[in-house]
Amino acid sequence: MCNDFFERGEKTTDAPIWFWVVTAFVLGITIGSFLNVVIWRLPRGQSLMRPSSSYCPKCNRSLSAQDLVPLLSFLFLGRKCRQCKQPISWRYFCVELLTGLLFAVIAWRFWQNGADCIALLLFTAVLVPIYFIDLETFTIPDSLNVLVFAIPLVRDIVGIIQKEPAHKPLWGWLPYSLVAAVGGVLIFGIVRLIGWIWKRQEAMGLGDVLLARGMGAMLLCFVSPSGGLIGTLLIWFLLAIGAGAIVGPLMLLFRQKRAIIEEEPESPQEFPEEDSNLGEQLFALAYCLCLGDVWGYLKDVRHRWSEETAPVEEDFAVAPTAIPFGPFMVLGFLLTVFFGGILISAYLGYALPKSVSS
Repeated sequence: MCNDFFERGEKTTDAPIWFWVVTAFVLGITIGSFLNVVIWRLPRGQSLMRPSSSYCPKCNRSLSAQDLVPLLSFLFLGRKCRQCKQPISWRYFCVELLTGLLFAVIAWRFWQNGADCIALLLFTAVLVPIYFIDLETFTIPDSLNVLVFAIPLVRDIVGIIQKEPAHKPLWGWLPYSLVAAVGGVLIFGIVRLIGWIWKRQEAMGLGDVLLARGMGAMLLCFVSPSGGLIGTLLIWFLLAIGAGAIVGPLMLLFRQKRAIIEEEPESPQEFPEEDSNLGEQLFALAYCLCLGDVWGYLKDVRHRWSEETAPVEEDFAVAPTAIPFGPFMVLGFLLTVFFGGILISAYLGYALPKSVSS
């Protein structure tokens, strides 16, 4: 159904690889500067269009060009706002650097196939704000989940139109990206359903299931020939769960230590069991499969992107033992894209040595 990246596609240009890596890094840190705006404004109900210029969140003054040079402005200004002298969070620098490094690595690894490389760059540019927003607020904005689903779908449709062998539609009309999206929803949707049956609480937010839909569709472009689509999706699921199992407890420990250092009072907020039933949980799963969020978003797309909504309080209250799973899904996805085929081949070589050698 989908061949390995190096077994398909031709070189898009004769330019040396270092040229594309450097170009991708510069493009990445520039886009990362805008992603910082997305990370700050979207969870707070602010428009991405107005105000058109970036501003300091401490003094609300507009930033000039010399304040917005990716990476360099942060360092030369000593991590302080040039006007109010208040400290700037290291997150701004990290987002720009991380985006640049991810773009550079993607260009280095996938530069031979222009369509897949561009699609993955766009996809990664959406994953970065999802990672940091979910880490801070335990939510994933609908607009980002719609983009995460639209990018691989458009890539698949373009491949079908151009009659690429890796993008043959199922039954002659159904894009395989939709099949992969259903697989992503079912894998993580079942986890959500099992968690509700077990503890009557959300084991996974609906935003995570919607994120799985887009990631499943995108993984279609990077399916390992030895593992197929199902094997690739399972590797992604296991890597995401493994990342959560390793990093999650450390995240809780860090949060507890920070609360002790800052002497934060215990929150009086209670987190009772969900007042829902099995039918509502199944309806939520069907909502993801039927693209309910996409239709709802398209009805109000102009309002969502160009007009401010009701302001959101910055105190994002969550259960003291809660862990956002979106960041681990992002880690699992990236690890699958780069190492999924290697892991599947290594497992098959260990479990079925005779069949592999034959």
